[in-house]
Amino acid sequence: MPLSDEDHQMLLKHGKELSDHERRITDLNNKMTDTLKSVDESNKYLREQNNHILEAIIKGNEKNDTHKQEMEVINRQNLWKVVTIAIGSSSVIYLILQQLIHVIH
Repeated sequence: MPLSDEDHQMLLKHGKELSDHERRITDLNNKMTDTLKSVDESNKYLREQNNHILEAIIKGNEKNDTHKQEMEVINRQNLWKVVTIAIGSSSVIYLILQQLIHVIH
């Protein structure tokens, strides 16, 4: 049974609508793929940046620890210098006083 002109026009219209929908779906799929690629590239870049930042922080912490240890050593050395100077100074003062007292008597 042949199709009427009206049925034929409806089938053509329906086919065109289906083609339009398929084109839109393909476009959306392509856009989604491009967006996901862009997100992946952005994530890769951010991971690299985070790794660089983490390495810099670790190096900074290591330098800080080394500096802290060096300062502790210097503090201990300075404490011994102060103690030695104080003992030496008090000995000199004691000797001077002893000599003065001896001269006075």
